[in-house]
Amino acid sequence: MKASNYYLPAVELATGAEPNAAVIWLHGLGADGHDFALIVPELRLGGHAIRFVFPHAPSAPVTVNGGLVMPT
Repeated sequence: MKASNYYLPAVELATGAEPNAAVIWLHGLGADGHDFALIVPELRLGGHAIRFVFPHAPSAPVTVNGGLVMPT
């Protein structure tokens, strides 16, 4: 299998002009990246320049939820 440069869609936020750190925040079953993006201002990072990446998982049927299609 050939490697690709495929990236999941994501919400990306930076708390400063030139971030020198990054946080990749993963969500749980049924959620997406938007569910946690609003937490960044609440962290009160005091001027630290950090890039936050909140990826959206692809959707698929989930057996434990009766086959309901949701982000997994």
